[in-house]
Amino acid sequence: MEFLMGSGKRFFEFATKLAELMWVNVLTILCSIPVITAGCAITSMHHVLLAIYRDEEKKITGMYFKAFRDNFGQATKLWLIYLGYFAFLGLDYWAMRMLENENLRYLELLLPVLTFLGLLSMSWTFVMQFRYSLSLKETLLFSITRIVAFPIRTLGMGVAAATPLLLTVFLPQFFILVPLLGLSVPGLISVCFYNGALKVMEEAQEEDLDGQA
Repeated sequence: MEFLMGSGKRFFEFATKLAELMWVNVLTILCSIPVITAGCAITSMHHVLLAIYRDEEKKITGMYFKAFRDNFGQATKLWLIYLGYFAFLGLDYWAMRMLENENLRYLELLLPVLTFLGLLSMSWTFVMQFRYSLSLKETLLFSITRIVAFPIRTLGMGVAAATPLLLTVFLPQFFILVPLLGLSVPGLISVCFYNGALKVMEEAQEEDLDGQA
């Protein structure tokens, strides 16, 4: 009987988490529809997902839209910077394909590397945006230094972020899952990687405050 009750409790907890992830996914997609707001939508998603991962008290909808309001200005600027960066790389790739110049072939190997580095930086940027009160420049620089400080965690975050896009491209049938869990599940996987890094930074911050006291 205890086993059945325990199993029922675990199933209920799993179903609750799944429903929360699905709702966060829906909110993120709806708030990304104007495209220009996608950066703020992703920032808000990570804010809520970290609370879910840490089992903190939360009202998902209220928390999501509060984070959206608080981060809208700077998160949108950051998003536009990354859009410009990836658009520039895309134009470079298109130009190389059109020119078909053998001397530019080495750039075809460089562009995927630059694209992935941009994705790694962006993975940290929106986490730093909701977690710390930093200027635009400080957020970008801090995100880049996190790649060096936590290379393995960053790689895991980058793979998690890139996987839905790759699956959609190479397995189009995966696209039907995007409206349900296509953003929130990869986001939660990213949380699994960066949560430990955040704790290290939070502990270091507390030690600095204790030292100043």
